[in-house]
Amino acid sequence: MAKSKKKQPQLLWQIDKPNLPGTSYLFGTMHVRDIRAFDYQDLVCEKIQTCDTFATEINLNEAELLLGEQSMDLPEGVLLSDFYSPKKYAKIGRFFLKTTGMPIDHFVRAKPMMLTNFVTSSLLNDDQPVSLDRFFWEFAEKENRILLGIETVQEQIDLMDRIPLDYQAKALWSMVKNVSRFRKNLLKLSSLYQEGNLLKILKSAKKSTGKLRKMMIYDRNEIMAERIALLVSEQTLFVAVGAGHLGGKKGIIKKLKAAGFRLKLVPNQRPLSE
Repeated sequence: MAKSKKKQPQLLWQIDKPNLPGTSYLFGTMHVRDIRAFDYQDLVCEKIQTCDTFATEINLNEAELLLGEQSMDLPEGVLLSDFYSPKKYAKIGRFFLKTTGMPIDHFVRAKPMMLTNFVTSSLLNDDQPVSLDRFFWEFAEKENRILLGIETVQEQIDLMDRIPLDYQAKALWSMVKNVSRFRKNLLKLSSLYQEGNLLKILKSAKKSTGKLRKMMIYDRNEIMAERIALLVSEQTLFVAVGAGHLGGKKGIIKKLKAAGFRLKLVPNQRPLSE
């Protein structure tokens, strides 16, 4: 039986419409340093050079300045240990030290989500010096492109503030309690991204956000699609956002099409990594 042809990843899209300043592009990215996520590196860099402006979900330079520790701090008088029994907290501390090399004592006033993010970064492959989205941002910066964020840093901070602390605490404990499954799921991420099936990526994003998917995915899709539509009407734009925001009935691609834009898949001519 003949081997079936591998389906082309659906990560890079050309945006066109009559009377636009030129062709713009939408790319689904991922915040990882795994080499398997860098298959589109050359093609994306080539397309960035054809555009006036480069944008990510938020302005990464501003994020580093403004998305500081204060936004990840617990409310005054609340400690991380308040969410757990002494036994559970001790187990989280041992796990955190083993995984990240940092003592939990340095994070007594940090939101549980901050610890989850640290652990996630530690467990993912780190083949590349910077994450995929950061790599393209730095390339666009060197090419002297206008740099923008589709969402503001304050909107991101407000979003994090709306995630219930109890929900964050349960998520952190679930990760510690089921670390093997959590690690396995993380290691699948880059493979899933490399495959580039937007519906599978969306399914994974919905599963990871659970009951918060409307706030974390759908509402943001609406905002990002509206702002992308406005930006591409004024300049040529290469926009890179999380791949989980692209697909599905409520995804950015569908929303841009509904607004009258023509989106065409741009195939990656470079062979995919094995």
